[in-house]
Amino acid sequence: MDSEIIIQEKPDWVSWDDIHELLWEAHAQNRKKGVIMRYPSLPGKEIKKRIEGKGVMLVAMKGKQLIGTSALIVKKMSLWCGKGDYAYFCFDSVSPEFQGKGVYKQLNQKREGIAKNLGINRLVLDTNESNEREINVVKKAGFKNVAMKRYDEHFNVVFVKWLEKCPYSNIRCKFEFIKQKIKVKTKTLLHRSF
Repeated sequence: MDSEIIIQEKPDWVSWDDIHELLWEAHAQNRKKGVIMRYPSLPGKEIKKRIEGKGVMLVAMKGKQLIGTSALIVKKMSLWCGKGDYAYFCFDSVSPEFQGKGVYKQLNQKREGIAKNLGINRLVLDTNESNEREINVVKKAGFKNVAMKRYDEHFNVVFVKWLEKCPYSNIRCKFEFIKQKIKVKTKTLLHRSF
């Protein structure tokens, strides 16, 4: 009989290197498509450093098999759509054999519950603008794209989800996102021209 999938905080016996390995494996398809993702390449000790004391690392387990990861880090926001604490969702992965089976949804539900218990209303995540699969998944989960981030080799779309009703209309969110996207990309083009 198959054991059920359990979502829990990272137990001590799951190493940070195990988490790195799953992130690396889960994002192999992105690398093949040329979609640059920074977090899967971080070694276990760097993942630990970014999480411990700032948030929580969740894992999805099927028996003793690690099949998914996700983290929540409490940060300060200063975007057009709010200031103050928010829950940053990162280090997401699901083993290829379990993708499309609701594991990511379960991890997100657990993180949302943690954020709610902390009194945090805003959830934020970002992903490479070419990562169409994740963009579709997070939009389906109720996240709205609100801004762009520039990295040396790519751009990330920033998404926000409000646990209570979004205080902004869909039109305002789309307008602000387009404005941010134009600003970031224009600034990058100007910078590269000189």
